[in-house]
Amino acid sequence: MNDLSFDLFARSGWQPRVDVYRCAEGWLVKLELAGVAEQDIRIEVQRDVLVVEGQRRDWCVPATQAHVSMEITYDWFRRTIRLPGILAGEDMRTEYRDGMLLVHLRSKR
Repeated sequence: MNDLSFDLFARSGWQPRVDVYRCAEGWLVKLELAGVAEQDIRIEVQRDVLVVEGQRRDWCVPATQAHVSMEITYDWFRRTIRLPGILAGEDMRTEYRDGMLLVHLRSKR
């Protein structure tokens, strides 16, 4: 899909992986957000751009413990995905389960 653009090198600490599907009714954007609480996610539509941002927190380790090895990034994230056409943000529907965020969008006609 040549008309899509992603902000792969945004200023945030980590970038969740994204899959984009063209559907009969519009778009399905799926983000891998393992360990991110639903209340820490913010979604916004700006014309032809979907913005998803939030924070993954390290909530399961007491402050008194010291790490030995850390491979998981805990920080803010922001993904900006440009889709062809103007999006109907008022028709957006989301699902969040098992660490996956699904954003269903319609294009304005």
